[in-house]
Amino acid sequence: MPNKILVVDDEPDVLNLAKLVLEGAKLSVITASNGKEALMKAEDEMPDLILLDIVMPGKSGLEVCKILKSQPQTRHIPVAIFTVLDRDVDRMLSVEAGADDFLPKPLKPEDLLLFVKRVKAHLAKAQSSQQLK
Repeated sequence: MPNKILVVDDEPDVLNLAKLVLEGAKLSVITASNGKEALMKAEDEMPDLILLDIVMPGKSGLEVCKILKSQPQTRHIPVAIFTVLDRDVDRMLSVEAGADDFLPKPLKPEDLLLFVKRVKAHLAKAQSSQQLK
């Protein structure tokens, strides 16, 4: 069974591109378009990794990340922040929220290919830590 990725973004074009690239890398993709939906799908689907935009209607990605990392059932899921906000402060806030990685948008094809490699590394790390428990 392929690894399951939850991609959260309020822009349909971004969701579709991420889904296309990740599925091309043999990963299973679930999508959500806002923070509330992301929290529900994270709990229901228990993805192997969450790719999370910061700027969304309702709960921001940073708020969602903090919630996910504070709950026992989801705290082990790696979260990668995926955003147009690419200032040092945005990276710092992402780390403070508990994010495991940071990917700036817009994406170039080579960025996506490199990110897929990082996603697979996060998934391998998450799987090995789960096996240790």
